[in-house]
Amino acid sequence: MSVPDAAPGDDSLSIDLIRRRLASERLGRHIYLFGQIAPRAQARRLAEAGAEEGTVVLSEDGASLHLAVVLRPDLPLRAAVGLAPLAARALAETLAVADAPDAAECTVTAHGAQYVIFSVGAEWHPRRVTGRRVDRNAFTATFLNHLDHWVACYEAEGLGALDAGCRASSRFAHGEQGHACH
Repeated sequence: MSVPDAAPGDDSLSIDLIRRRLASERLGRHIYLFGQIAPRAQARRLAEAGAEEGTVVLSEDGASLHLAVVLRPDLPLRAAVGLAPLAARALAETLAVADAPDAAECTVTAHGAQYVIFSVGAEWHPRRVTGRRVDRNAFTATFLNHLDHWVACYEAEGLGALDAGCRASSRFAHGEQGHACH
């Protein structure tokens, strides 16, 4: 069940608008947008059914945005724990450059060596309260771009990807595209 693209000026999510902002070739090739569902549970069902790495599941409920991303890293289960800081770092960088939500959370769930699900929830006060339009599409695409960057760094360098040198060279933090982990 997909939600149609948002009308101009609408604060709703739009797969097309998110894809226009994606720099990633890994994340977002398959995006599913639902109304009120639990994206992490839906992402798990899709992953169990063979969904490709980078599949994204989105849902929105009023002021809340929830997303889950399926990754299939070539790692043993115990090494998947090292992926948790990647999602947190991607969220932190997104919050620094996008319309920051009033509340945000980030979780990582590993399912054997088969797949990992990154999930993020964010909530903004309604427009009528804040008087400003929040671009959830930009927030979503920015998070996915940052997550893709950090996953690529992790694949190249392991846990060293999050050391101070790699963080300082993250060109995404400065609005540029590309991966620089050294």
